[in-house]
Amino acid sequence: MCKHVLVFMDTTDAAMKKSCKPAMLGRIWQASRRALNLEHSPPHQFACCQWQSGHRPSTLYLTYRWLLFLTVVSIAIASFACQRLPRLYKGPKVELNYFKWFIYFTNWGYMLIALQAGLALAVVHHYRTERNLSMTCEDDVIQIPRRQKTPMLCRMYWLTHNVATDLAFVITLVYWTLVHDPRIHEVNALNLLVHGGNSVVMLCELALTAHPVRAAHALYGAGAGFAYGLFSAFYWAVGGTDRLGLPSIYPSLDWNKPGSAFGFVALCAVVMIFAHGIATFLAILRLRLASRLRPKSPHLDRLALPTH
Repeated sequence: MCKHVLVFMDTTDAAMKKSCKPAMLGRIWQASRRALNLEHSPPHQFACCQWQSGHRPSTLYLTYRWLLFLTVVSIAIASFACQRLPRLYKGPKVELNYFKWFIYFTNWGYMLIALQAGLALAVVHHYRTERNLSMTCEDDVIQIPRRQKTPMLCRMYWLTHNVATDLAFVITLVYWTLVHDPRIHEVNALNLLVHGGNSVVMLCELALTAHPVRAAHALYGAGAGFAYGLFSAFYWAVGGTDRLGLPSIYPSLDWNKPGSAFGFVALCAVVMIFAHGIATFLAILRLRLASRLRPKSPHLDRLALPTH
């Protein structure tokens, strides 16, 4: 009798362990999906400043959005139009190809900054002109539904904002530590704006925006780094050269030495994850500071966690 009971208990425990494993994996998968998704409620936070009152985007914040967008786009256009060979360059004569502006990682990052600025402006205009923010007002208290589907425009803005922030920090660090050569590169206003002003812009964005920065979204920035690495490898494979006619876009990204090139890409991806960690910390710091200085602010989001 006891033997049968023990056998039954053993088989039951084994069955429970087998059934628990898929359930645990399912929970991990669901948690990962929730952490990586681009859902956030209430979505109108993407259109507002952390330091404003009310739920509708303020006129001052709209003015900031227009000024930032026009400034960033103007700098990008100037960077494209004012291309020239380095003043100290003494190599063979090279005919400048303006479209090679698009092969550089710095310019990829700056285009993303311009794109996120444009999307942010579109989001602000959307919620400024939308009469119904899915909210009802009763005695000056705004009741917001617990869960609202995040519009595609807000998701696109959030994604580009995350990636542009990570790229800006990494580009500034990598350029001034590994790429900049004082014998070739001039330190002028335009160089400082695209290799230092990019990080300043995204720091301002982190200080003013009301939406959270989710730690798991670091994978998107790392993915962008790997995407550029694949692009540079393909560009090298088809015989592409940099603006001086050299076979590699950057000396550290020379695919004639695939081991060191892949190691450089992997290193940049890791640094991007750390850069996103800094951005997440700064966003949390902004929220805590806002909770102390403006405890009644409608844009406090204490937990930067998925809501869907």
